[in-house]
Formats: sequence, structure tokens, C-alpha cells
Amino acid sequence: MRLTVDNPKGVAKRSADDDVLQYYEHSALKGSVDAQLTLGHLHFHGARGLPADVAKAFGYYSKAAGAGEPSAFAQLGHMYANGLGVEQNNVTALEYFRKGAAKDHPASQNGLGYMFMHGYGVDRNYKKAAEYFKAAAERGNADAQFNLGAMHIGGMGLKKAYDKALHYFTLAAHQGHTLALYNLAQMHLNGLGAPRSCPVSVQFLKAVAERGPWGAQLEEAHAALQTSDAELPLQLYATLAEGGFELAQANVAFLLDQHYMHTPHTPLHGMVGEEIAARALHMYRLAAQQGNIEAELKLGDYKFYGYGTERDLEAAVSHYRAASEARSAHGMFNLAYMYAHGLGLTRDYHLAKRHYDVAMETAAEAWAPVQLAMLELYVLRWWEERTGGKLGDPYEYFGSFLGGASLEQLRTATAGLESDSLLILLLCVLLGIVLVLRQRQQLHTT
Repeated sequence: MRLTVDNPKGVAKRSADDDVLQYYEHSALKGSVDAQLTLGHLHFHGARGLPADVAKAFGYYSKAAGAGEPSAFAQLGHMYANGLGVEQNNVTALEYFRKGAAKDHPASQNGLGYMFMHGYGVDRNYKKAAEYFKAAAERGNADAQFNLGAMHIGGMGLKKAYDKALHYFTLAAHQGHTLALYNLAQMHLNGLGAPRSCPVSVQFLKAVAERGPWGAQLEEAHAALQTSDAELPLQLYATLAEGGFELAQANVAFLLDQHYMHTPHTPLHGMVGEEIAARALHMYRLAAQQGNIEAELKLGDYKFYGYGTERDLEAAVSHYRAASEARSAHGMFNLAYMYAHGLGLTRDYHLAKRHYDVAMETAAEAWAPVQLAMLELYVLRWWEERTGGKLGDPYEYFGSFLGGASLEQLRTATAGLESDSLLILLLCVLLGIVLVLRQRQQLHTT
């Protein structure tokens, strides 16, 4: 579970899963083949909070197969071929695979190819195996793509061809096939069919390694978060974070940020706020290096405000731009703000407006903050034109507006508020007017 501001303890929404399961169970009783097949998958893999139960899965698959569902034929063939929930039986497995293959079902075609490749229940026949694998691979079956790659790299009934093996392993890996990922790592490590590259090999091996038993440790950290304070789950997540798990890195940074950095009365092994911020910054950086866009945004915030590091507006712009290029509406908005105020780059109202517009197009929920920001942008442009190209001191303008109040009186009355805060207060009122007018227009149209 990924920890966020909206879900700080990663609480699962079980009620929605329960409703979905009840719907499927009701539909399956009414004879819905799709519901029977779906429940079979859920019980077989243990999804949506259900424990894995191959016996129940077999029952649902059998009902769907009775209605002639080819996907159920493939699943039953797989269960009989491997003895999962039933006594292993190659003859029965072949029977189900043939029924599915007769309907051009790719998983059944792959099952038949596998039986012929290894000679399970039939005489070994590489030619037939390759034909079935190719038919299934063309329909996008990842197992068939992997098996074709294995035949090419091993020269099993086919000419040994590393380039073709690399091609099929890559297709399967794009669908998350673990063995394909591992074989790609070995091929890039040894320069088979591709230039030798240790960094590429490491990326593939990392993806394989993260599919090991570490998920149980993530679950342990998540469970600890529900029953204790933040320190125990922080320690558990930190162990996995040091091992390179992006999810754990992001969660550690979040816990440091939310529970310790901004709460001085919650000590963490004697560390002060700046030390905690530096730790959080480090974890956000590691997570961002693995493609976490939210972490990229946080890096921009930390550089903007100087949390755990020296304030660096140019670095903040760089992080916001990286998030923006990844289609993050938040990143686009922040980059627009930097352009509007000339922070870390040259002030450019045109680019600011363009980024605000794209942010609003990217995320519907950005409408209100973008409208507020656009009002501020128009005021800033008007203000700059009024002051001859220089923004000047806002207190001078407001002073003349309030009957000639002295600058010192205004600054004293607004102590602790930045000029942006005063401007935003005014813009909030304007935005409220815009929202009311928009609502009235919609009612009038209706």
C-alpha cells in the first residue's frame, strides 16, 4: 500500500471489494459465465482480499467450461497438467487444451505447444510445438512468446537465433513475464542478441528480485502502521528501502515528512527537523530515480523551501519540469507558478498561462486552483504594466487604495503575511464570484 496525504495509513477499501464479490457471486449463481470465470480467477490467484483456494477455483472453472468457455478449458488444462487442486493427468489436460485450441484460444494453444515441446501425454514434436506457440504468440499470449524465445535460444526444433529469442522475450517481458525478464537480463549481461550492458541487465534482475518473498515484509510494515505509532513501520519500511524497493523508499520519505519533520514534539532518535528533512529528501531522491513522479514533485518542494538542503529555485524548476514532462498536472501548475513569479527562471507570463492551461486539460480537479492562479496572473500583468514594467512594492499600491495609509502602518497590520498571501486573499474572493456566476449560468442553461 502506497501512503499518501489522502490515505496516510494505507487503509484498504474493503467495502468496495465486498460489494464486487457479492455481485459476481450472485451473477455466477444466475448462470453468468463471465462471473464464474472471474470468480475462478479470483480464487485461483487470491485476489481482492480472497485467500488462494484452487478447489473453489476448480469448481467455478468447471461451471464455465460446461458452458463452452474456452478460457475455462485453458485453466482446467493447466490445473490437470500441473496437478493443482486435482490429481495430475496429462490425458485430461490435453483434452481440455484441445477443446480450447479448437476455438483459437491462445492460452489453450500455448498449453498444447508446451505438451508437445516436452512430450507430456504425446510424442515430443518441436514442429507442432512451435506452430502452437506461434499462433498463441501472435494473439499476445506472454507464455507462448516466452516459449518461442526459449526454443530459439536453445535451438529446439528451430534454428538457434539470439535476435529472435531477444524479440520474443522482450514481448513477454512487456507483459510482466518473470522468466522472460530473467532471460533478458542474462542476454544483456552476456551480449547475446544485444550489445553487452551491465546497467540494463541490472534493471531486469532488479525487477525479478522484487518478485521474491519481500512482499510479506511490506505487508508486515503496513500492518504495523495500523496498530502502532510511526516508528516501527518506519524501521520496517527503511530496511526494504535500503534494498532498493521504490514503494518502501516513498513510504519512508512520507512517514518522515508527515510524522516527524513538521512535528517538533515527536522526537526520532534525537534528530532535529533539518536532519529528518535531509533523510526524507534522500529517500524522495531514490524513489524519483525509479520513476516516482510524486517523489519528483516533493524534491521540487524541498528545493523550493530549503527543507534538508539549501534553497535552490533552479533545482526546484528542474524537478517540476521533470514531473511536468511526465504529464503531472501538479508539476505543470508549479512550473507555471515559477514562470509567473520569475522564480528560478526568467518571468514569462505567456509560458505561465500555457502551463496553467495544460494542467487544467490534464486533470479536471485542477480547474479551481488554475482559475485562481490565472486571476493572479492577470493581476500581476496589470500591476507590472501599471508600474512601468516593474512590480514595485505592493504596499505602495494598497496604501493609496486605503486612503493614504502609511507603509509602516500597512506592514504592521499585515505582519507575518507575505505580499503573495495578500494577493491570494483578494483572488479567493474573485474566484468565489466566478464560481457563483458559473453556477448561475449552468442553472440558467438547464
